[in-house]
Formats: sequence, structure tokens, C-alpha cells
Amino acid sequence: MRRVTIGALAFTLALGVATPAVLRSEDPRPGHVFITPAEVGLAVEGIEGAREAIRREIRRGGMPGATLAVGRGAALVLEEGFGRVGWSSTTDRVDPDRTIYDLASLTKVVATTAAAMLLYEDGKLDLDDAVSAHLPEFPHRRVTFRHLLTHTSGLPAGLRLRNVTPAQARVRILRTPLQRDPGTEVEYSDLGFIVLWYALEEMAGEPLPDLLTRRIYAPLGMRSTRFNPGRGCRSCAPTKLLKNGTVVRGVVHDPLAEALAGRAGHAGLFSTSHDPARFAAMLANGGELDGVRIFEEETIRLFTTPQPGADSRALGWDTPSQDPEAIETSTVQSLSPHAFGHYGFTGTSLWVDPATGLWIVVLSNRVYAPRARNGIRELRRAVHDHLALATESF
Repeated sequence: MRRVTIGALAFTLALGVATPAVLRSEDPRPGHVFITPAEVGLAVEGIEGAREAIRREIRRGGMPGATLAVGRGAALVLEEGFGRVGWSSTTDRVDPDRTIYDLASLTKVVATTAAAMLLYEDGKLDLDDAVSAHLPEFPHRRVTFRHLLTHTSGLPAGLRLRNVTPAQARVRILRTPLQRDPGTEVEYSDLGFIVLWYALEEMAGEPLPDLLTRRIYAPLGMRSTRFNPGRGCRSCAPTKLLKNGTVVRGVVHDPLAEALAGRAGHAGLFSTSHDPARFAAMLANGGELDGVRIFEEETIRLFTTPQPGADSRALGWDTPSQDPEAIETSTVQSLSPHAFGHYGFTGTSLWVDPATGLWIVVLSNRVYAPRARNGIRELRRAVHDHLALATESF
């Protein structure tokens, strides 16, 4: 039996469309209390514009399906699935509660940066400490945690690894030479976040997935967020179609993360739309959700403030660029300069705007056998523009 929340039903009647989100009485989860857009100052027309942008991208063949979650502060306004997990009409329809997506680089913020924020609050992480003080096998003594979090460590973007074990991959990564002096230039680096993961794990004294589950995911009711769902994960949206026709799902799409057995600081996390929506709502609500405090507000402000000499990069998070040359191509320029978020290569994004309380989560598997050119940038811009313009003063 399906039961529609009052907020979702009112939203449905206002739009005159099919119900965008439902509750399942047999699977109650935290966070399924929907608020009507009007109650939190969101114009219905803007939300429908964002929904139509996703439907249009699916029709043009850019992705087989996607999910959209929208809220303001602690309030959840919309959580909806669009299309299917694959291109065939026999594949499952996307369900925001059950369809599991490869989050790709959202791992950097929902896992690695989140762990850094916890350890900072615990007094274990000093941002300007040398990484090697906690990870002696890392030879670059001048690289600090701040450098890794802002992508200014001097490490290259990535590394090609073939036919190596995870242990061998770790050694290769930690011994990778710097390309430039730390702190002199921004180079978006997956390697930097892998090193950060290793160092934070040593600092925590336990596997980071255990720390994250105990301190963040379980308290927030993020029950589907995990590494390595495995090839048998039938609820996972596929990300690869091999030449022999094999559909790959439940295995991380990123080759470097795959070389590390699917658990790494830059990629490897999987989740449903519902879970990162809970995470985003917590951040937009100052670090607390449903009476559970995860972070102090000051910690969120510190980690989401752009750092000197790091362009738009904050500590782990990205922010809207203030470079006039970058504004034209930005997908978040309609959000305030205080907004923060991140993207993932597989077609995922999470953005929070503390100036308005608006938060937006989009998940997709746009890398799965696309039938049209990559239009994810245009889609992100359209979704953010529609929702930002629909947001009244906070």
C-alpha cells in the first residue's frame, strides 16, 4: 500500500502531474515528511522547470534516468525518480528510495571531507599539520592537510594503474612525485584525496567507513550509503556496458578506485537519492537534523569558505567561482557566492546555499551508454537556475 504525504499531495495538485514522491508504509525511513513548496518559499513553477529539465535530458538520450531531491533548510520538498535505470523499457523505473547510484566524486565530500570535519571537531586534525606526521610513508614533508583539501598539494590529477593489488597501488600513490611546490597552484587531484583518506584513517584509528556509519550515516538514517555494493546489486543503476554486452553495476566506475578495491577517498561511495538529501538538509540546517547534531555550525562555515590562493576551492568543498572568465560556464552562478557543493563524473551533484537555505541533489548514471552528447553541464545549470530563481528570501 502506498501512502502519500500531505505535502507531496498538495504539491501534486498544484502541478497537476503524477505524484512525485510517496511513502511506503512497509519501509518507513527518516526524512519522509514532505513540506509544500509554498511553506518554505519555493515557487512551484521553478520546481517544475527543474523537473522538466531532467525529463528533457532523458528524452534527448543523455541519460536513461535520474533522481532529484530538493529542500530548504531541514525541510524536504521533493524527492523524485525519472526514467529508468537502463535504456530498455523492461529495466526498473528509477526510485529515489531504492535506486542506488555510483556517487563518484561526491565521495570526496559525503565521505572523506565529512570524516575530516569530524576529526577536526574531535581535536585530532590540525589543518596545517604536515600529512607525513600522521602518515610517515608519505615522503612529501611540506604537504599539509589544508593543501590536500584545497587541491593545492602539488600532486598530479591522477595515476594510471594496471595489474596491481590494492597494497601495491597504495605504495605507488604515496610515492607519486609532486609536480609543483605545495600551495602554489590548484590542480584538482584524485590522488590528493586518496592520500587524505589514508592519513585520516591513521588519525581515526579505525576504518573511515566505520567512523562515518557510526557518527553520520546511521544517525541521519542514511541506510543505503556504502562502498562496494557488488556486482549482484540489482538495485544499483548500471554505469558500464562492456563490448561483450555485459552490464556492469555495483562496481565503482572510476578505474583508480577500482584498483583500490572500490574503497577510496576520491570515489567509490554508492547511495540512493534519499541519503545525500538527508546529508544536504543537515548541512543547510546548520549541522543538525531531526534533533541529531552532526557538525557544529562553525565547522561547516570553516570548511565551506574559499581558501586564499585556492580559487573557488574551500576545504574539500567547491564554491561558485568569482573569476569573471569562469562565470559564463559556471553551472551554479545563480546560487549565492556562499553556496558550496561538489560534482561527480557519473552525473551526480550536491549543492547547498546557506544564504537561502536551498539544497539540491541530482543523481544519475549519465555514463551508461549515452545516446547523445554529454549534456550534464547544461542540465546542472538549468536545474540550479530554475530552483534558485524560485527561491524567495530566507
